[in-house]
Amino acid sequence: MSKRVQLSNLVEAIEIGVLSVTMAKCETKISMDITDVNQIELEKFIESIGLLNKTIFGDSIDLFYEFTKANIINIKCEIRNIYMEEYFYVECSFKNGISSEEVNAKFRETIFDRMDKKLAV
Repeated sequence: MSKRVQLSNLVEAIEIGVLSVTMAKCETKISMDITDVNQIELEKFIESIGLLNKTIFGDSIDLFYEFTKANIINIKCEIRNIYMEEYFYVECSFKNGISSEEVNAKFRETIFDRMDKKLAV
């Protein structure tokens, strides 16, 4: 079952070292007969989502995640218009000692949770 994650939570999880990106690819469907699949350089993907997160459009993109195997999480993003469909698939692993519950809690974090942490410090 897929759950939604905000881009800012994904970026923060990568930046603080909870997750590491192990694979990223883009699948573009132009018609029923034409599909193009391209691997994305991991550094370029991480840099791109970091830059996108700094814009006003950062959290307007729907990202969905699903735990698949031990320490592996899959993330999917869809962008569609009348001319084409584009899908981004990302596989991340989480560090040893970090549980899927901790990753899930990080992904479900809201602005109010962040404010509570800042006030507690």
